[in-house]
Parts: sequence; C-alpha cells; structure tokens
Amino acid sequence: MNDVFSPRPVVIDGERIYLSNFVQSDVPTLTSWFQQLEVTAYIGMQGASFLVEQEQQWFESYVKSNDKEQHFAVIDKHTHRLIGNVSLMDIRQVHQRAELGIVIGEREYWSKGYGREAIRLLCQYGFAFRNLHTIYLWYVSYNERARKSYEAAGFRETGRIPAARLFNGNRYDDVVMTIQADAYPESGLRGKFGQLPL
Repeated sequence: MNDVFSPRPVVIDGERIYLSNFVQSDVPTLTSWFQQLEVTAYIGMQGASFLVEQEQQWFESYVKSNDKEQHFAVIDKHTHRLIGNVSLMDIRQVHQRAELGIVIGEREYWSKGYGREAIRLLCQYGFAFRNLHTIYLWYVSYNERARKSYEAAGFRETGRIPAARLFNGNRYDDVVMTIQADAYPESGLRGKFGQLPL
C-alpha cells in the first residue's frame, strides 16, 4: 500500500499523511497536546488540561475499544511523526451515522491542509468500510480555522445552538456540520486495498 518504509503500520495511505494505530509510546505526545489550554479550547473543552495519567487511561480504553468508536493516529508520511488524532465516535450502525472528531496537535502543521486530508481519509473509510451514510461533527463558533477545514473537506452546516458556550465573557454557538456518503461518489481509497471494490 505504501512503497516507502514506515516504522508504524500504514492503515490508510494518503498524499502527505497516513492513518495508523496508536502505540503506547504516543502517550507523552498526546499529553503534550492536551495539557495546552489553547488546544482543548479549540475542541470545545475550555479550561481542561490533561495529565499523562489521564492520557494513559485513554490509551488503555482505546486498546479495548469496541465497534462504537474508531480512532486513528495522523502521521506525517515523510517524517513518520505523530501530528494528530482523527476519530469516528458514537458509531450507530442501525442508523448508519457517526460523529467525527479531530485534533492536529503539532502547531507547525496548523492551517496547512493536514487536517482536511485526515478528515477526507476518515470519511472515505467510514463510508466504505463502516457503511455509514452520515458523518457529523460539532465545533464552537469561535474556531474559524476548524470551520474552513471542515468546509474544504466537504462538510456543510446543518444546524446550531445559539449562545451555547460562554468563553471569556462572550457567548458562542455550538455548530453542527454533516456530510453524506453521496458526497463521495468516487472513493479516494480505490486501488489502495488490492481488489476490494472501493
């Protein structure tokens, strides 16, 4: 699937990144992201700063994860550096829907299209391998960088809760965006998994 040697498993190959599984040695990197107030505020967890013990607990739950969640490490294809995390959560197979979550934790990768590529790869995986019809996400309206990335990946706003968040004395909306399988009529995964009909 990837003719360049990778020290980690390449689960889904992209142009500049690939999605991989998390490993125990990723816990300190995850902690370095999620202890930062700026990072947690952008993902709607204002004021949170996580300990290494909490990230270790998350990793242990990830290892035991069930079919309701799927988490991938976002890896720079050229350096094999862990730069982010992209996930499908609350997967409802009966209704063929799931919630998407993403963090690009390494600041030098912000606003350069890496998040957009990770989102597209995850959506293609969700539609093809998980048979999803709808993928949705939430963001806080002060996160303009996220909105632009989601729109570039094909998501469209489908609702909002006005003034749902109070941050530094100002109120912001919780915004929901969705994308459906028919927005990806041609899978970008075609040819990457042998003869599978993608």
